[in-house]
Amino acid sequence: MPISRKKYILVLLVSIAALALTLGIALLFGGGAPAADRADGGQTPLRISEYMAKNTAYPGPDGRCSDWVEIENSADAPFNLSGYRLTDDMTKAKYAFPVGTVLPAGGHIVVWCDPEGSGAFYAPFSLKAQGGETLLLMNSANTVLDQIETLRSPRNMAVIRTADGGLTVTNTPTPGYENTEAGYQAYLAAAGLGSGEVRLSELMSAEKLICGPDGLPCDWVEIENSGAESADLSGMHLTDREGEGRYTFPEGSVLAPGGRLLVWCSGDETKGADHAPFRLSKQGGESVLLTDRNGNVLDRVSLPYLMDDNSYARIDGTWTVTNTPTPGYENTETGYAAWLASTGYADVKIRITEVNPRNLSGLRDADGEFRDWIELMNEGEESVSLEGWYLSDDPEDLARWRIPAVSLAPGERLVIFASGKDRTEGELHTDFAVSAQETVTLMTPVGILAHQVTVPLVADDASWAMVDGAWTETAPTPGQ
Repeated sequence: MPISRKKYILVLLVSIAALALTLGIALLFGGGAPAADRADGGQTPLRISEYMAKNTAYPGPDGRCSDWVEIENSADAPFNLSGYRLTDDMTKAKYAFPVGTVLPAGGHIVVWCDPEGSGAFYAPFSLKAQGGETLLLMNSANTVLDQIETLRSPRNMAVIRTADGGLTVTNTPTPGYENTEAGYQAYLAAAGLGSGEVRLSELMSAEKLICGPDGLPCDWVEIENSGAESADLSGMHLTDREGEGRYTFPEGSVLAPGGRLLVWCSGDETKGADHAPFRLSKQGGESVLLTDRNGNVLDRVSLPYLMDDNSYARIDGTWTVTNTPTPGYENTETGYAAWLASTGYADVKIRITEVNPRNLSGLRDADGEFRDWIELMNEGEESVSLEGWYLSDDPEDLARWRIPAVSLAPGERLVIFASGKDRTEGELHTDFAVSAQETVTLMTPVGILAHQVTVPLVADDASWAMVDGAWTETAPTPGQ
């Protein structure tokens, strides 16, 4: 049956439309990019190299802290980005680079993602801190050149592209610079941060051992004057919130050349002029800022996650997590030794001298039970108070069990039952028992590891003891 001319034209139009739709989808999601988009070997030199969601510390050109995405040109020649697109929607190219945008060889460019932002390099969308969305970089023909699935990221933490194309979270963002330590330092210098004579030098969160002036464990921030002249801090601010001077240095706060000053972040400014009305977050993602009287940022640092009693210190110009905090002293081995000496514990010689992990028929406790026990000895020449010292069998919690007010004279020994009964009056019992292959630690009140011993498997009723300067399995000698 012959097809009418109208039906033929209709079928032809439908076929053309279907072909156009297929070509459009291919161009948008899988089509080959023009030759200009490809480096030798067929790979595009452009990629999404870094982004930050939930930004509250790194202001954009308009002074506001917006989310941002960084694009990198890995080629050895400039790249014209005119008309290229960035989007978080696979069906819609939301942002296009302005005409004349050229990215230098090896260069980086930042797009600020803020629906309320205005300017040539502001995209009309924001990023989700919980991650799970797709970011796409496309050419002017809507061909996808690069795409990533975003990760969940804490506040003020960036996500960077690794050499193998993966993603990792970092607390050293480098917007507009290469994702290296050198790039981070270049960013700080360009932003005028940390290059002045008065700057942040060390911070500690999740503090359990180092105490403030009131004798209670407290987070702290250290400020240093690296200049050759005294610096007047009066009226300057320390804060954990952009644009809000939460702590103000009192009038007359002068920092001598090379000097360091501690601000105790207790959250209670009524405790004294050196207490800030905020605490620091152990989980990281929080920024601490030092500003002048007018709120201009002089230095800032984003805290990473810190284990108990680790600090985050500027060491040789680089921020580093360290287990040798030096509050009020230079961030060096010499500074650590000086701080230890200032605590009064540097030369104290309290040692673990015997551990009985399989007490089945030997020493009984006050309840008439056979329990594990630990023996301590004062090998020094002066009496030592053990109040506030700690015993532990957990390498992740060296401050597990606190020793109460008890003193050891020179040469004196003390037996503490490791029973799990947790008693601090009369006969002492820890809140843990000892097992083979565990490490028992003894720590001072200021977090110095005084002694430790790893207990092997021993015979029933045998001890692991220090005999003539060497650890050995032996018959128990509690208190002797």
